[in-house]
Amino acid sequence: MRRIQEGIYQIVSPFPQFQRSEVYTLRDDLEARPRVLRTLPYILPYFITSRGDNLLVDCGWDTDDSRLALQEQLAELGSGVADIQNLVITHAHPDHCGLAGRLKQESNCTVWMHEAEEAFLRSRYVEVGETLGTMDKWLVRMGLPPEDRDDLERGSMPMRFFVATVEPDKLLQGGEKIEIGDFTFEVVWTPGHSKGHICLYEPNHELLLSGDHVLPTITPNVSLHPQQDPNPLASYLDSLDRVSRLKVKRMLPAHEWDITDFQRRVEKIVVHHEERLEEMLAAIGSHQAVTVATVAERISWNTGPYESLDAWMKRSAVGETMSHLVYLLEQGRVTQSEVDGVLMFQAA
Repeated sequence: MRRIQEGIYQIVSPFPQFQRSEVYTLRDDLEARPRVLRTLPYILPYFITSRGDNLLVDCGWDTDDSRLALQEQLAELGSGVADIQNLVITHAHPDHCGLAGRLKQESNCTVWMHEAEEAFLRSRYVEVGETLGTMDKWLVRMGLPPEDRDDLERGSMPMRFFVATVEPDKLLQGGEKIEIGDFTFEVVWTPGHSKGHICLYEPNHELLLSGDHVLPTITPNVSLHPQQDPNPLASYLDSLDRVSRLKVKRMLPAHEWDITDFQRRVEKIVVHHEERLEEMLAAIGSHQAVTVATVAERISWNTGPYESLDAWMKRSAVGETMSHLVYLLEQGRVTQSEVDGVLMFQAA
């Protein structure tokens, strides 16, 4: 556990393919020598405690090692899992919400989540039949050949083994305040990475718990898929602009490490997406209309060439490509047509 300031502590929780003993020291090593990782090794939940109140922000995957990592680090404060009073989930991805159901059983904590994430949580991890059918139709529209669609359709299904689902007690919309002793956290709705992603802002201490919305060196996946809004990249850039207006002395993200140059990081992310849009245009070319899948194959990805990606990462790549193409479409920089149920894009 790492003390950020009095009452705010950063926890390191391992991804399933890593041991907790590895990631306890890896966080500091990566901050000292930043490098691009093909796989994220950990998530950073935060434990806030003040005047008898406490709050855990995000909780890690549902694995025994993740549960033990949380217990071990809380013990450093003389606390434990059973003592957790409140749990805020920034969004319903498995590394952020996976352990929530188990924590609810052990502590009866109050679980807070944006209302849009409740439906996403149910569709991805509980009532998956309709999701699978919808995803197959969506992959057809993206131009995926039949031999690839089955693997990509079921790409997120293995994640279900690492999520203990929970019914939230408090549904958020953004704008609410959560008081924990001397801290007052403002809920900031920041859609883009997910439809109901939230950040927590503490204005008195000028702290932003940014979840996956803003990260120190990597950028969150902003994908268009059946559970997203129609233009997630526009939503992401709009919400990025909103948080950029906050006075932030220290940003506490869910991955990598905490930073103090928040405004500069936001500016770099905006530039990144401007460059990415230009890369998408170049991948389309100037001659004939192409499918979303074709554009995705031509794009460079930090995790490796498209053909080397596993099914889950390929689906994410296709979704991120689509989000950028829709953004370009609304800007009038590309045109869209449909041939035999497949979307086609062409430079305007």
